[in-house]
Amino acid sequence: MIKQYLTLKIDDTQYAIDVFQIQEVLEYEEPQPIPCSSPLLLGIIRSRDSNIAIMDLRKRFGLGPRRTDKMTRTIVLEVPDPEEGVINLFGIIADEVIEVIDIDDENLDIIPKAKTMAGSDFVSSVLSINGSYLLVLDTEKIFTNDDIGSALDASSSSKAGSSPKAGSSSSADSKADKSKSSADDSDETPKRGRKSKSKN
Repeated sequence: MIKQYLTLKIDDTQYAIDVFQIQEVLEYEEPQPIPCSSPLLLGIIRSRDSNIAIMDLRKRFGLGPRRTDKMTRTIVLEVPDPEEGVINLFGIIADEVIEVIDIDDENLDIIPKAKTMAGSDFVSSVLSINGSYLLVLDTEKIFTNDDIGSALDASSSSKAGSSPKAGSSSSADSKADKSKSSADDSDETPKRGRKSKSKN
């Protein structure tokens, strides 16, 4: 099966995320620091009247900090919470967003055990391209139940003016056009209050 993936860079490594896990891509803005039990959460930003908890993916991958620049982007992901039956919104910071590409699942392989690439513990599969690896990220490995709980607690206790579940969404209609080569622009307003969508 051919699927579309958004490709991004963190340091010199290229990663890919299934576009159906992405709500939108935003120009970088500094997250608002808030008290939180997870050291991986940088703070929150506001988008579409929701609080979005921003995870420090570099720290999760064991990388040091890096100065942001005009290429830095925030990727807002939809992360399922099976216990609550909703989809929570998280943001990650990418050094650069590259493009949307088509990948045939038959061309994906398991990550070589001998490889010690940053973030390899959070990768579901890899694509070999001219001797280089494109790592497909597994959001369920990146975001644990503890992360989700901490993010919801932080969002609900913030003073950004939203309801306790403002960082949650169950919309199937808020997707941007996934066939575009950039996911930077999205105008749809997400609908709320339904159960998690099915991604067939």
